[in-house]
Amino acid sequence: MSDEPRSSSHDGLTPGPVVIRPAAPDDDRVLAVLDAESWPPELWVTPPQDASLPFFTQWRRPEDVVVAEVDGHVVGYARVARHMRVVSNEHVLHFDALAVSPSARGRGIASLLIEAAIEEARRRGVRKLGLRALSTNSVALTLYDRHGFVEEGRLIDEIRLPDGSYVDDVWMALFFR
Repeated sequence: MSDEPRSSSHDGLTPGPVVIRPAAPDDDRVLAVLDAESWPPELWVTPPQDASLPFFTQWRRPEDVVVAEVDGHVVGYARVARHMRVVSNEHVLHFDALAVSPSARGRGIASLLIEAAIEEARRRGVRKLGLRALSTNSVALTLYDRHGFVEEGRLIDEIRLPDGSYVDDVWMALFFR
């Protein structure tokens, strides 16, 4: 395989169907680029990781990531993994990341990735799928609400953004009982 990442954007006039699939180790480069390009400063909890660094690490493994492809190009990903690595919390997964290439937004890809994350949580037999989102990310909060997530709590002024403003850290969850 070439060291060059597959494109994370789609340039065709009529895009094909969106394919959701498990991530593979050789998605590393394209996911690193996609991740670095997808987070605007107003959503930075930390600055994006440099695209030249590996996407997959001991904490971010391929088996915890699903990707969205259009015409063979990765255009988004979602990550679902353990939030706390303690036995008493094994019944909980955390939806840690959702990213869609700016060029592929508005096609329902985020919803498809959320559905895939929910199905993965069900497949793993957990009781709860949690997530965190910034209070200023109204698009994400509305999307998570639409998929059945409910607000569990809110940490007021928890995050200071690069522009110096403070935003709340909203904790949400979907329960499987």
